[in-house]
Amino acid sequence: MSLPVGIDALKSTIGRRGGVARNNRFAVYITHPSGKQGLINTDITGIISNVAGSLMSGGKVDPFTLFNDPRDMFLLCESTQLPGKRIATMESFTTHKSIKKPYSYLVDEVTFTFLLTNDYYIKKYFDSWQDMIVGNNDKKIAYKEEYTTDLTIQQIGGSNDVVPAYSVKLKNVFPIAVNAVELSNTAENTVALCSVTMSFDDWEEQGLVAGFKDLLGKGKSLIDSTLNLF
Repeated sequence: MSLPVGIDALKSTIGRRGGVARNNRFAVYITHPSGKQGLINTDITGIISNVAGSLMSGGKVDPFTLFNDPRDMFLLCESTQLPGKRIATMESFTTHKSIKKPYSYLVDEVTFTFLLTNDYYIKKYFDSWQDMIVGNNDKKIAYKEEYTTDLTIQQIGGSNDVVPAYSVKLKNVFPIAVNAVELSNTAENTVALCSVTMSFDDWEEQGLVAGFKDLLGKGKSLIDSTLNLF
């Protein structure tokens, strides 16, 4: 016998649980790995290009061009995924029938898609991150603690832009692929995108308090890494 369920019961359940989760309400926070540039914009070519373009169009020079706003990565991220987890199993024959027995778990890589600005900030950022891992000249592999960092992905809940409904931290993240940027004469009304595939050791769900503490720690780490450049 089926339970008597109507539209009012569905509305009540959704309302009682804070509404439905919306895919377009999310936030991404990346901590710079050790040795990676911080708040100071060291991309001289990009700075000159932005200043020249602004002056030629009759605009003014924006002094904030000299700084990397920590919100840029958050604002330019067009899409990503919350990570999943799969149980690895092996076949076991205790009787004549085969059954699956778990022995470990696996996590999949996560892909981020970013909007590209005319200074190619996002692509240059991840290109230089990969150069830290495998040097362009000597081809030496860096130590893991030098090129990995933590990354937070949050699903923003309801109509509130601050309180996350669900938050995860990816541990020891690094980019394994900066994918090709598609260019086309027929793509007049589209914008350039750059997708980056990130690998990581593991992930964990964060509670509300832990999430806020983690974000405060990321802000301190960003400032510390910037000061260490001088």
